Amino acid sequence: MPYDPTKPVDHSPNSAAEMRAQLAGLKALIDAIPAGPPGPAGPQGPAFSNVQIGSVTTVDPGTAAAVSVSVFGNNVELSFSIPKGETGAPGEVTNATLATEVAGTARNPNTVAPLSLGTTDPQITAIVDKLNELIAALTR
Repeated sequence: MPYDPTKPVDHSPNSAAEMRAQLAGLKALIDAIPAGPPGPAGPQGPAFSNVQIGSVTTVDPGTAAAVSVSVFGNNVELSFSIPKGETGAPGEVTNATLATEVAGTARNPNTVAPLSLGTTDPQITAIVDKLNELIAALTR
């Protein structure tokens, strides 16, 4: 009996024969899917002898990237649409432009002086050294 997605009907009594028939129908559908070559963990999926790139098209910025798959027998062809990057003014960014763009973002840690404590405790010295390392790494 082929699989029938309308069975079992809501609130119908359980029927072992109907469920067996449904499961047998599903198994037949699964068995009809071509299996790939066996690997260490068993069948690996459909057997495709060749996968190739059909086309790569550049589309307008802001357009979503896409890929389409075409299957011809045991051959697979992939076609890609890839958006162009946003265009902007070419060239170097000046310090003035960078400062203008960065203004209002996170505070600049250049004004934070390294810590200096008059202690010989090795644990406190290690903490101070790490904090100074962090301050140095955050400095622009």
